[in-house]
Amino acid sequence: MRSNYMTRVRGRVNSNKDISLEERDRLVELAEAKLSEDFERYHWNANIHGIMIRLHTNSFHLYDFWVENWFSAPRAPAVLPHGLIYAVSGIDGHEPSAYYNHETRTAIFINTEYYGQCKSWALGIAADILETQHNIHSIHGSCAVVNGKGILLIAPTGTGKSTHTWGLMQLPDGKIHSDDWVFLQYKKGLAMADISERKFYIRTDMVKSFANIAPLFDRCKCENVENDDFSSFANSRAILDPEWIGGPDKFVERAVVKSVILLRRDNESPAEVELSSDDAVNILEEGRYQVLAGAGDNIGEFKYESFYNPYLLMKRNELQRRFFSQLFESATCHILNTGVETVGQSQERIRRIIKEA
Repeated sequence: MRSNYMTRVRGRVNSNKDISLEERDRLVELAEAKLSEDFERYHWNANIHGIMIRLHTNSFHLYDFWVENWFSAPRAPAVLPHGLIYAVSGIDGHEPSAYYNHETRTAIFINTEYYGQCKSWALGIAADILETQHNIHSIHGSCAVVNGKGILLIAPTGTGKSTHTWGLMQLPDGKIHSDDWVFLQYKKGLAMADISERKFYIRTDMVKSFANIAPLFDRCKCENVENDDFSSFANSRAILDPEWIGGPDKFVERAVVKSVILLRRDNESPAEVELSSDDAVNILEEGRYQVLAGAGDNIGEFKYESFYNPYLLMKRNELQRRFFSQLFESATCHILNTGVETVGQSQERIRRIIKEA
């Protein structure tokens, strides 16, 4: 394997997304003091849908993945970022933790090098700005295009978003758009989806369903792959160029969404339900899900995450309801239970739904 980094923390850490300005300044001062101790300090500007987020870190792993993951933004003295992330390890006396201050759009990570949470909070900072200033809807989901029709899969971590998006790409007229996050704009009755990342930060256990992807992962920068086995740890990841998957003709940067699929995985819900706009919005706002491997502790427990989106750093439920209501004016919505059928059976349902859209 060309590159694999094992992080001490392998999942999301405890967080406080509403710290005061005074607490923000204290934590930034703490981070800056650690960064100034030796030469190993990295910073780089990411362009996330036009929003510039600057990372400051003493972790080469985080810096390496950050540069690989995002589109670049200008780096010049007069170009100032819209948001800041400090990710600093080696601070004595502090448990791994994460903090966010909305006023200054500043996130601080202490003693964690797990890239997944850093990446998701970068998207959350961009969403914090784009929602209110530019009327752009941020969605935790994956997207594919089949015969020119965009299909958006929205679900908690571990329910099969990536697997089913990739399944649609296998169709002769199927293309992949995004794996984890999309930006939506609603114009003239259309829901237009744009990509968020330059490369995908993707679960390597996808080799269970798509064995032919393993040679691609061998060429990627990876995180937490145990014993050279891409499927041994549920939350191991790779940074993958989407054009490697099927070539540039199988990747598209913009899609018009015609169908929305919500996914859940349990042993009690029906395999498929077609939803009205109101029912879909209510299910999304409730955000009930079962914790699965790779999504946190307490596997099997039912929890709640509004709009299936743990990345949102500011909870604006009324705004989200309005956005999703606009989405369902132009796209049908179904909810599938991937816990009561095989991947193949669920995939057939999804292909039928988009054909009928």
